[in-house]
Amino acid sequence: MKLSSALLAATANTVAQALRFTNSNFHNITVGTPFNITWTDANGPVKLTLLKGASPAYFENMGIIASGLTDSFYVWTPNNKLLRDIYDIQFEDSTGVPIYSFMFELVLAPITAATTTTTAAATASTTYATTWIWPTYV
Repeated sequence: MKLSSALLAATANTVAQALRFTNSNFHNITVGTPFNITWTDANGPVKLTLLKGASPAYFENMGIIASGLTDSFYVWTPNNKLLRDIYDIQFEDSTGVPIYSFMFELVLAPITAATTTTTAAATASTTYATTWIWPTYV
């Protein structure tokens, strides 16, 4: 019985010390404005990855924000290449077990990407002839 109690206490202590993010305000994250991402209880360096989508089943990896972080915070400034969409930040330490922030929408992000369109000029031309028939009144 003592062994079970000791094992339960050790398991509870391990769970209590698992990586977790500590800032809960993911509202008004704005393109071009620094945002402080914070976490605690990391085992080794932390990697932050930006994910796009509203559900882990549909996340699209948008790239690593930062990696090898040994402090418990990182100041991230979202760039203007990100589109207005739903995003999430994945935290991962040396355990390899990811955790996720609250979902958020980027404020002041463009709705669509700027694109450059090139059109070729047509070399052939079309000619139309129009015949007007005026009514005659008798």
